[in-house]
Amino acid sequence: MTISTNGLLHFQAAPPRWRPHHSGPANGDGNGATHTDLLDPESLRRCAWEVGEGKPLDNFRPAANHVGLAMVEPRQGFAHWHILPEWVDRTARQKGDAWHHCRPVLRLYDVTNILFNGFNAHRIQDHTLPGLCGHLFFKTPHAGTWELAEVGFLLRNGEFLPAARSRAVPYPPSGPSHRAGNTALLIDGHGRVEEIGNVWEQERILRERRQPRLRHPLRVAAFAFASLPSGQEGNLARFVTELAAGKASRGHEVHVFHPASPQLAACREVDGVHYHPLELEAGDSPLELARSFGRAAEARLRDLPPFDLVHLHEWMTWLVPRTACPTVLSLGSVEATRRNGSEPTPLSLEVERAERAAAQAADCILTPDWLRDRAAFELDVEAGRVRAFPMEGRLPNEWERPLDFGRVKMDVGFGPLDRLMLYIGPLEHAAGVDLLIEALPVLLRRSGDLRVAFAGAGNMHGHLEHRARALGVAHAVRLLGHVEMPTLVPLLRSAEALVLPSRCRLPFDDAVVDLGRRAGRPVVTTHGGPTHLVRHEENGILTYDNPGSMVWALDRILSDPGHAQRMGHNGRRGDGGTVVWSEVAGHYLDLCAAQFEELVEVNW
Repeated sequence: MTISTNGLLHFQAAPPRWRPHHSGPANGDGNGATHTDLLDPESLRRCAWEVGEGKPLDNFRPAANHVGLAMVEPRQGFAHWHILPEWVDRTARQKGDAWHHCRPVLRLYDVTNILFNGFNAHRIQDHTLPGLCGHLFFKTPHAGTWELAEVGFLLRNGEFLPAARSRAVPYPPSGPSHRAGNTALLIDGHGRVEEIGNVWEQERILRERRQPRLRHPLRVAAFAFASLPSGQEGNLARFVTELAAGKASRGHEVHVFHPASPQLAACREVDGVHYHPLELEAGDSPLELARSFGRAAEARLRDLPPFDLVHLHEWMTWLVPRTACPTVLSLGSVEATRRNGSEPTPLSLEVERAERAAAQAADCILTPDWLRDRAAFELDVEAGRVRAFPMEGRLPNEWERPLDFGRVKMDVGFGPLDRLMLYIGPLEHAAGVDLLIEALPVLLRRSGDLRVAFAGAGNMHGHLEHRARALGVAHAVRLLGHVEMPTLVPLLRSAEALVLPSRCRLPFDDAVVDLGRRAGRPVVTTHGGPTHLVRHEENGILTYDNPGSMVWALDRILSDPGHAQRMGHNGRRGDGGTVVWSEVAGHYLDLCAAQFEELVEVNW
C-alpha cells in the first residue's frame, strides 16, 4: 500500500498465490504458459478478496496528518482524513484552556478562479467529524466550482486550527451551459448586444427602451427669487435647489439665476450647480422687482452661451428674455387662490395679467396636483399644457437613503451577493419558524445562494439551531436574536422578501407587515397569518403552513425577481407616500423628454 501526494490511498495486492499448471519457459514463445495468461478474472478476484481480508487500512499508520478530497457528482463530494493523535496531544497542550469543548471539522473552501491564500475563499462550509480518521460524503451549494478541504479543530472562540490540506478538486457544472436561468440577450437595431437579467421582464424593458431620451448633457437655465445657497428658506427655495441639484447629479449643466444676497454675492458652484447672483434695483411693488430681475438677467445672459432649456420659477421671472429653446414655468399658486375669495385690488389685477401672460408664453406649466385644473381655468391656457408635478418633495429617510446592501449582508455573516429572506417575530411554534428551516434543503438545491435570517427571540432558538445543523443548512441560517430598529431597517431593505410562515395570528403582525411595506418588500405569509394585509400576487404571496408550500412561495420570489420587485413597489405605493427629492429630477427629465421633441436624441 502507498500514499499518493494528494492524500488518496492506493493498495498494491500481494503476489497471487497460484502455481503454473505447465512448466517451461515463460517468455510467450509458445513452449509454456505466460505470466499474462495466468491473470484470469477469477484469479484477480481471489487476490482482491485476500487483500480485503487482511484489512491493511486498519493497520496503516501515516507519517503525517492528511485529508483527501474527491468529486462524486457536480454537487456531491467525498472526503477522507486521518489526524495523528500525537498532533492532537501536542496542539491541546499548546492551547491550554482554549482547547476545551473544541470539535474536529472538515472545512471546505470554494476557490473557483482564485489563488487561495487561506482567507480569500468565495465560501466556507464546515462539517463536524465523528473521529480522528474516517470518510464522509457531503453536498456543495453550487455545481461548477473548485473545492479545497482542510481538516482540523474549531475552538470555542471561533479560531480554526488546520491539521492538513487537500489539493483543489474541480466539480463539473450541472448542465451543458453556465447560462441556465432567466437571463436573456437584448439585440437592438444597430446589432448591439446587452444582457438582461430576466426574460420575463421583456415587455417592461422594451417599453422603457422605446421611451424618448434626452440629449446628454443639456444646458439648463433656472430663474428664481429664492434658493437655499442664497439664504432663503421655504418650499420655493428648497424646490429650486433640490431640482437643480438633481439635474446636475444626472450629468446636466445647470445654472441658477437669483437675486444677490449677503450669503451669495458672487458666482459659485454648489453641488454641481452654477449659481449666478443678479444685482437688482430697488422696487416698491412685485411688478417693479420683476422688471428689474428681467433686465439683470438679460445683461447676464449676454456673457453666456445659449441654453437648451429655460425654467422660470413663479410668475415674477416672466420678463426674462425669451429664447428659441423650450420654456417651463412652475407655479406653486395663482393670484386667484392667494386672494382666498377677497375682492381684487388694482395690484392684484395687474399680477393676474402678468401671470396669464407668463403662462401663455410658456411651453409647459407645472403646478401641484391640487392646483392643476384651477390654474388652467384662471390662466386661460389649454389643460394639456398644465402638468401636475410633485413640488413639495421630502428628504429621504432611513428607508430611502442610499444603502450598501452587500455590506449589510456581510455584517450578519453572509456573502454580499447572497439572496436574503428575513423573518421578524418571536421564535415560537405558532409563528411557524420551523417551517422555514424544513423547507431550506429543497430551496438550496434550487437556489444555492439563498440565505435566511431570523430576527427575534423565543423558546425555539435551540431547536432551530440543532435542526439547521442536522439538515446540513446551518451555513444558510442566521439566528440574530433581538434586533434593534437601527439595525433592522437596513437588514429589511437588503432582503428579497419578508417571510411570516405563521400557523395562526400573532401579536404585532400588522406592525411587522408595515415595516415590510415601508421597505418596499413583498410579504410572504400563510392563510393563518395576516392575510387581510396581503393581496396574493399583487403585494405578496399567500401560501399554506407546511414546508412544501413554503418552498413554492419562496421559489416564486427567487425565480422571478422582477415580479417580486413589483409586488414590493405595489405595497409601498399603497401607503400613499410622497415622492422624495431624489426622484423629483427624474420625473422632471422624463416629462421634458415627452414634452419637447427638440431635446430628444435622434439616434438612441
